[in-house]
Amino acid sequence: MKYRGPDTGAWVFDLIAHDDRVRHRALERHRQLVARSLDALHWSNRVWAQAGTPAPREPHLAAEMDRARADHRRHRDQTIFGYVDAFLETRGEAYWPFVVLYLRWEARHPEEWRSRDANLWSPWGRKEVVLGELGRRGMPDEMRPDAVDLIIDAVQRPYRCKDWKYALLVRHVAGTEFHARITALADGQDPVVQLRARFIIDLAKHPEVRITQKTWHRWLRDRQT
Repeated sequence: MKYRGPDTGAWVFDLIAHDDRVRHRALERHRQLVARSLDALHWSNRVWAQAGTPAPREPHLAAEMDRARADHRRHRDQTIFGYVDAFLETRGEAYWPFVVLYLRWEARHPEEWRSRDANLWSPWGRKEVVLGELGRRGMPDEMRPDAVDLIIDAVQRPYRCKDWKYALLVRHVAGTEFHARITALADGQDPVVQLRARFIIDLAKHPEVRITQKTWHRWLRDRQT
């Protein structure tokens, strides 16, 4: 997908750069922004504790709280999380590439993606929200090839937390190319990948199925009866 987001966020795409030096430089910048954002969050928590409320009435504490929160947002908004949150909050088309980036980052570099010093909150919780939103909204045509790649990758790799939510995207990407790629996996040699691919094929045939975390297990059980 062609990047069309804000120019100030272009550097975050280096988080999945093929050049390790470029990627590590971007990761270090991201980690520094995360650390500064967390420092500001702790600052606001200290003001809260001092005032006994998240909305201080004392002018000096209210002003300090405003500065702390502004500092937190300013640094957070420069990370990949700021752009993903902008997508979740505004549904702006300009932020679609950042969603693809976020999911590709996990697909290619899961240890870096989920490391504590590279996150503000639970990476699994954010992934769940992102995939849930994609499942509800669908996606623009130009993003569908990226979504297909992400689903195919998830089917073939060892299961990661919240991967089941990729099933929500299937009804939005089902088509000739997707069918050919998922059928090739269903005819492959790995028995686990075969089963997953056949499950996905069934979901594509029945887009009306309500997908939950138990859908996969029900599907396996039904095949045995």
